[in-house]
Amino acid sequence: MTGREKILKVAEDLFVEKGFIGTSMNEIAERAGVAKSLIYHHFDSKKALWLEMIRNYHDKSGLLETFYDTIPDGDPDNFVELLTGRNGFVELLRNNPRMVRLFSWLNLEQEFEPEYPEDEIKRKTLERIRELQRDGFVRSDIEPGIIPIIFLSIVMHWFSARWSLAGWMGTGIPEEDVDDAYLGVAIDILLRGIEPDAKA
Repeated sequence: MTGREKILKVAEDLFVEKGFIGTSMNEIAERAGVAKSLIYHHFDSKKALWLEMIRNYHDKSGLLETFYDTIPDGDPDNFVELLTGRNGFVELLRNNPRMVRLFSWLNLEQEFEPEYPEDEIKRKTLERIRELQRDGFVRSDIEPGIIPIIFLSIVMHWFSARWSLAGWMGTGIPEEDVDDAYLGVAIDILLRGIEPDAKA
C-alpha cells in the first residue's frame, strides 16, 4: 500500500467514524503514521481528500463509464436500468454502506457543498432528461433537476435509515429482500404514480 493509499484508507475510516468536521488532518496523519505535509503533498485540503474517496467508489464500481455509455442511448429503459439495475446507482449504495454513512455525516454537518455528482455528470444527466421530455417519455412540465433530486432522496434516505423504516413493511418479507421490495415499489411509484391504473 502506497502512502497515498494509506492516507485515503485512514481518512475514510475516520470520516465514517467521526464525520468530516470531527476529523482533523492532524489525526489522519497520526493514525496513518505520516507527516501532515505528506497529506498536503497529495491533497490540497480535507475536502479534496473526501472527494477523492467518493471518486474511488465510483471508479471501483465502473458506474461512471456505464453512465457515459448510456446517456447518449436512445432507449429510456437503459437509462432507468443505469439507476436501478444490478450495475446501477442503487447497487453502488447497497454494496457500499460506508459511502452512505459518509454522505449521512455530511448531510448532518452541512460543512461544504459536496460537488456530487460532478458538474459534467449533472450537465449530461439534465440534457438527457430534457431529451426524454422532448420525446414524450417524461412530462415536459417538470423542472429537469427535480427528477434526480427525487430519485436520490428516495434511494439515499432508504439506505441511511432503512433500519428504522423497514418495520412499516410488515414481517412477511425476508431480510435479504427488503431493499428490493421497497425500491421496486418506490421507483414504480416515481415513474407511474400512486393512483390505480384505471384512474391514471
